[in-house]
Amino acid sequence: MSNKARNHHYIPQAYLRAFTDGGSKKSKLSVYDVSTGDSFETIPRNVCAIRDFNRIAVPGWPSDFVESEMGKFESLIVPAVSRIETSNEFADESKTCILNLMALLATRHPDRRESTRQFHEKIAKLTMDMVLHKQETYDQVTSDMKRDGVAINTNISYEQMKVFLDKGEYKIDVTTEHHLSLEEKMHETVLELFAKRNWMLYRAIPIDGHFISSDWPVALSWRHPENVPPFYRNSPGYGATDTEVIFPLTQNLALVGTFDGEEGYAQAQPKVIAAINSRTMSFSRHQVYSPKRWFPALSNDQIIAGSDLLRRRGK
Repeated sequence: MSNKARNHHYIPQAYLRAFTDGGSKKSKLSVYDVSTGDSFETIPRNVCAIRDFNRIAVPGWPSDFVESEMGKFESLIVPAVSRIETSNEFADESKTCILNLMALLATRHPDRRESTRQFHEKIAKLTMDMVLHKQETYDQVTSDMKRDGVAINTNISYEQMKVFLDKGEYKIDVTTEHHLSLEEKMHETVLELFAKRNWMLYRAIPIDGHFISSDWPVALSWRHPENVPPFYRNSPGYGATDTEVIFPLTQNLALVGTFDGEEGYAQAQPKVIAAINSRTMSFSRHQVYSPKRWFPALSNDQIIAGSDLLRRRGK
């Protein structure tokens, strides 16, 4: 019987534990559904996980190789956060570790993989439509494939293939290996751009509230969207000027990165905490995570309960 882990987290449990009520494996998160505002409590193991998300099928390599390597990296997160927590400085090897974490979270996500899959499916369907448009084209393509040693089921006729295509009752999938290859390239690019930003480290004082996180915790947005043409307002790039990246590091710490802004450390005022939480909620895909049921959010420049804001959006 295999003892390889099959429940793979796309948001590390080591990171999520910083947003629980106690910080341990058994400590609970308050989980909010962003589409309805409904909430429940659970441990980090039960969120942001997909079966075999990093499982590979490469001859000569263990199927859990990527997941095992991820585990080694994730073991560096807690010590790095602890050093930042103690020093109030985002620098040196701790900074390198967290920037890598952020780049990982920004590029490796099931929704991003689904977008990639849909793109490949669209191209594949267009290609098949062209191949099957005429039988002469189909015959030529299959003949070329046979010549090149591609295995073809000769028992399926052109007419049968045409019916199959027209019904559209199929799905084009993309291998995990292909996703991982793309993510590795994106990670390198995003990490380089993160390293070029100036980072402010904000600390929330408990009496003023706390930071929350989500299932997509790296939030990228325009600083002055009114200056951006409408067509581009919903799609800033990590390398675009006049953008900021917000990343809640723990329930007490958050990072804000810009290309031309300040760099350093500051105590977050209540409205700053609420504004960062609102940004985190707006970039979440399905869930947000808080150590407590109540957390501050910003609406019309007023601090309100984040749960109330979520319920409004869910209606």
